Amino acid sequence: MNFQRAYFSRLLSLPLLDLGVTGIFILVTERYNVIGLVAIGLLLLTLIALAIGYLLYRPIAQFEADSEGASAAIKRIAHTRLRRLPWYSALMTFLLTAIYIFTASSLRVYTPPDAPFGSINTLTIATSLVWYSTVFGFFYAYFVYYVVNDLVIKMRRSHHRRLAAFSELELASHARLVIKLTVSFIIIGIMPALLVGLDLTLFEPIRTLQGLSTDQIIALDLICALFVVAVSIVFVNRSLLAPINELTLAQAQVQKGNYQHQAAVLTDDELGGVTARFNVMVDALRERELIKSALNRHLTPSVAAELIRQGGTISSRSVEATVMFTDIDGFTNIAESLAPEETIEMLNAYFAMINAIIEEAGGVVNNFIGDAVVALFNVPTNHPQHARAAVVAALSIQEGTNHQIFRTADGREIRLATRIGINTGIVCAGTIGSNERQGYTVYGDAVNLAARIEPLNKQFNTRILASQRTLTLALEQGMVEAAHTNLGDITVAGRSQPVTVYALSPA
Repeated sequence: MNFQRAYFSRLLSLPLLDLGVTGIFILVTERYNVIGLVAIGLLLLTLIALAIGYLLYRPIAQFEADSEGASAAIKRIAHTRLRRLPWYSALMTFLLTAIYIFTASSLRVYTPPDAPFGSINTLTIATSLVWYSTVFGFFYAYFVYYVVNDLVIKMRRSHHRRLAAFSELELASHARLVIKLTVSFIIIGIMPALLVGLDLTLFEPIRTLQGLSTDQIIALDLICALFVVAVSIVFVNRSLLAPINELTLAQAQVQKGNYQHQAAVLTDDELGGVTARFNVMVDALRERELIKSALNRHLTPSVAAELIRQGGTISSRSVEATVMFTDIDGFTNIAESLAPEETIEMLNAYFAMINAIIEEAGGVVNNFIGDAVVALFNVPTNHPQHARAAVVAALSIQEGTNHQIFRTADGREIRLATRIGINTGIVCAGTIGSNERQGYTVYGDAVNLAARIEPLNKQFNTRILASQRTLTLALEQGMVEAAHTNLGDITVAGRSQPVTVYALSPA
């Protein structure tokens, strides 16, 4: 859309509006002899309005000529002029109209050439000239303001991303909406009645010289005023509803989860201020979602959710939980035969499978240590069947690794055999670290024992080992998925007392 051409066409509505008002006057008074003077006056009014309009629009035209490559200074000037264009256009209209009405009245366009003005007080004549020039200046300025403002709203919607850096400047710093509504009330509610009232009292002698009866005076004033007001109301409603509709559409997008959508700030009044603050809120929501997404990538979703819920730190608590350690059998030899990139790619696929299985069982992956995984059940979120869930997850991991094949660049196929150790006991879970960097983890003898049980798989040539407490609790929780074999009391590194371990396999 060529906005400059559209702006000029809006300015052309000014002489067309006056042509309608003056035409009504000519029809009522039957003064067809002034049509030539009216045409010349309207032509001059049109040329002057377009010339001034060209100067008013020039900063915006410079921006539009190269909106992508425009400097910050040009963008700032264009944004400022865009905000003020309706006001400047209205001020220009008021001055031009006042001068036009005053000049036309002095040339007796609205009164017969032989009208006996000597019978009327000079002060009344002067007052009437000022009054009519002012009232119609306000009427026309009011009309042009909203006509141009309607176009500016479209321009702001079109340019709002390129001018986004300046869209919130000075918004809601003034009660502009109150001013607009007050002026609208005066123009629509008071001015027409005041016009009729003065014409029937103070300026009645002048209207009589124009050849108007009382009924004609009332009819002419009301028709002219209502004509201007009725046309203006269309644009007033559009100007007030446009930012509300824009904000409503933006809220609908955010409700759908689209935090990339920005509402165009269409006005510089309180509605524009609300829209700008809405955009700030959406920016904060988008930043929150990015942080949440980053947390979910680097932490388990349940840990991330708990961190957000508790304001960034998870309070330490002691609870009975089931801890699982996994390790890849022969990983060192496998890694020696792979390029570093291939090792990372293989581990990522392997960890993705294990993470999905553990989360589906209701646990969380607490940490990745080399090729090992530390998983927790019943912390940080509660899981009433945590022992059974850990066993089910271990069986699923074994089944998954039996079917998962990793192919290298040279065509080799690699299967990863996983050893798993499980223990249940009292752990202390919470965030540790400095103020600058913290991590969520669990401590306690139960954690150490799970770590010691996992390597025993090498000794017994097994894949899943669990402690006595884990097996007992899993059976109490209704475990039917696994068969178990008692391997006896085993002495593990770092413990003086032996522990009873069980080999688990699918039932």
